[in-house]
Amino acid sequence: MTGKERIIAALEFREPDRVPRGENSFDNVFFKLICGYDTLCNGRWQEKESLWSGNREAVISDYIDGICTIAEKLCWDYVRVPVAPKIKDYSGFSRIGENEYKDDIGRIYAFNPRVGNVILPAKYEVDLEIDDLKNCNDEIIIDDSEMDILKGVVERLGKTHFIIGRLPFGGTFNWDRIGMEEYLERMITEPEFIHAICQINNAQAITYAEAMINAGCDAVMECDDYADNKGLMMGKARYNEFIEPYLRKLCKAIHDSGGYFIKHTDGVMWDALDSFADMGIDGWHGIQPSLGMDIKLLKEKYAGKFCLFGGMNVETLIAGSEEDIRGEVRHAITHGAPGGGFVLTGGNVLEPGTNHKIYLSAMNEADTIGKYPITSIY
Repeated sequence: MTGKERIIAALEFREPDRVPRGENSFDNVFFKLICGYDTLCNGRWQEKESLWSGNREAVISDYIDGICTIAEKLCWDYVRVPVAPKIKDYSGFSRIGENEYKDDIGRIYAFNPRVGNVILPAKYEVDLEIDDLKNCNDEIIIDDSEMDILKGVVERLGKTHFIIGRLPFGGTFNWDRIGMEEYLERMITEPEFIHAICQINNAQAITYAEAMINAGCDAVMECDDYADNKGLMMGKARYNEFIEPYLRKLCKAIHDSGGYFIKHTDGVMWDALDSFADMGIDGWHGIQPSLGMDIKLLKEKYAGKFCLFGGMNVETLIAGSEEDIRGEVRHAITHGAPGGGFVLTGGNVLEPGTNHKIYLSAMNEADTIGKYPITSIY
């Protein structure tokens, strides 16, 4: 079977020839350890400064090559692909501190290269009011150049691998303009303001999702995180009011466009999973066994409802032992794989600091025990 066929079988609760696998992303240090050469793909400041100096094509080329090469090297069955920076003049962008940069209209962003390409505004618009949203256009026009990485990956891997497009922002829990604390407070004090933000961002997310499917991807992943290590950050009642309706709308739009919908959100997610099953989400990524999100329990409750993407703890891949990770893989495959509906992945991206030897041990264990039919308890 091809990787694409394996993932589709898992999503449709059929058993492929072996347990499918893949990862959402990786950093450039891990890439070099696996593939043997440098890349601008997820390249921290080197990537940003190369873009700003006019080398966009080099950045795009490295992303396409990096994603495809590591997938082939590690026998991944799926890859996740981000949007590309638009074709524009980036000379107005500049680094202004150790972990900050300024864009071409003076906005300042905090960027910590030690934890990957996580970028947030250095200052939130906490004084933003509902009237300030009235000029926001919910019919966003996507620049075709934003699909350049996706098109390149589809051209190289589209026949053999399952391609997931990553939305550039969520469409359900968009606190990045005013900050999470302010956003959660306004769910209580100004619900109409939060609904206004949700409506705008949900429409934008749907537009991006449709463009990604039209560009050739098989699925779309939305990555708003809803939970911490205790449970839903906004509580179940406000999840039901402010998130579930917009998530349902996004899911339907992706299905109507002919794609699968994979939802990423980590943390303790028990209170939301019934809604995932009810709205027809195809797969859930972000499973953290160390927080009690045990593949065995999840499979017992949600087998045939949505595909489970997970099985390996991020912290084990960084600081565990090879025997630790082999044990996690054995547990995940033993309890998650029978009957299909399971893809072996880490609980998030392959974070900076991921030990490549531990990861290779995980893949070797999957090769050893992951061939169907899987009936034994290892």
